[in-house]
Amino acid sequence: MTMMTTIKEWQDGYFSAVKRIEEPMLKFAEERADRFARLVPDRPSFLADLPKTTELMESQLKFRKRFVDEQIAFTRKMMKTMHPVFAKLDTVAKPVEPKAAKSTVVTSKGARRTLETDSKSVNPNGTRFFPGARRRAFRMS
Repeated sequence: MTMMTTIKEWQDGYFSAVKRIEEPMLKFAEERADRFARLVPDRPSFLADLPKTTELMESQLKFRKRFVDEQIAFTRKMMKTMHPVFAKLDTVAKPVEPKAAKSTVVTSKGARRTLETDSKSVNPNGTRFFPGARRRAFRMS
């Protein structure tokens, strides 16, 4: 299973859940619409110049479509503009084997020793841990 398959399955699940919620809501609204219509007064004359409810809703749905279409066009232009970055991000680099690091350590008697360590013995703060002898931290030189 890929990440895109997982995303697609999540999206499908989301819309399935929304559909399950919408159907009871529509049934509820249908059952109460007639009763509610009897309670609502006729449209007052001072509202005659304002758009009708259905006209306003249709206008907003058209605006929504235009808004989303404009955003899609902008996003596609941005993706085209950012193609060099996307090409670099989408190219998987070959793994690089870490090289052994050499560190000079001064022992308690003043002698100098060179130690080879692998990258696993490096802490995030830049110190190296050498196994054995009290696990002392030495700064990389």
